[in-house]
Parts: sequence; C-alpha cells; structure tokens
Amino acid sequence: MAGLYMKNNYLVTLENKIHGYHTRLKELHCSAPSYSIHKIIDEFDESLLDFDDNIMEDAQSIFNVIEPGELNPILPKSMEIEDLLGEIRAELADMKEKLTEKMYTGIINEVDDFWHTVNQTIYLVRIAKKSIH
Repeated sequence: MAGLYMKNNYLVTLENKIHGYHTRLKELHCSAPSYSIHKIIDEFDESLLDFDDNIMEDAQSIFNVIEPGELNPILPKSMEIEDLLGEIRAELADMKEKLTEKMYTGIINEVDDFWHTVNQTIYLVRIAKKSIH
C-alpha cells in the first residue's frame, strides 16, 4: 500500500505541475510575438487542460478525491514556448517511466496521445516563428 501512497503523492505533484504549465501558457499566450503563436498556445493550453482532466479523473478512480487545499501550482522554469513544450515532453517521459503498473494503463494511454499533441505543437511553433523573421 505504501507504493500506492507514493504514486498518489506523485500524481498530486503532477497536478500541481500541470496547473503551473497552464499558468505559464497563459503568460506566454498574452505576450506572444505573433497572432499565429498566440493561437497555437491557446489551442495547446486547451489540450493541456483536457489531458489534465482525463488523467486526473482516471487517477481519482484509483485513489481518493483530491481534497481542497492539496493543490498548489508549481511554476515551470521555462519562459519560452519551445522550452516549455520540451519540459512538458520530459514530464510525459517521466510519467511513462513511473506509472508502469497495469492500473495506470488509462493514464499512460492519455500520455501517449498527448505526447503527439506536444510534438505537433513544437512543429507548429517552429513554423510560426519562421514567418516572423
């Protein structure tokens, strides 16, 4: 049972990181250097929130409900969109490494799908940045 407790703590920390990513995305959205990057960030943030909702609902079926006061967003270090996307992709890799038991299959399926969204967004941001220069 100690392993489940540690995984629950990991998932609460993950939830705090995702909310930190959301906050940073809002900052980047508001300071985007072009309309196209502004739109890409906005669409990615919506995908992030959908991903978050899906994995947390799955996690709550395994554990208990997150209680009010447990969440405290952890802001990422990245201040540029491509760096932030790389940081998120590293977080996804960490999830795949840590959540290996069969009971986490639904979460890992969401991770695999969202990984594609992150990669696609990196590509779109790079294209949009080329049009700025």
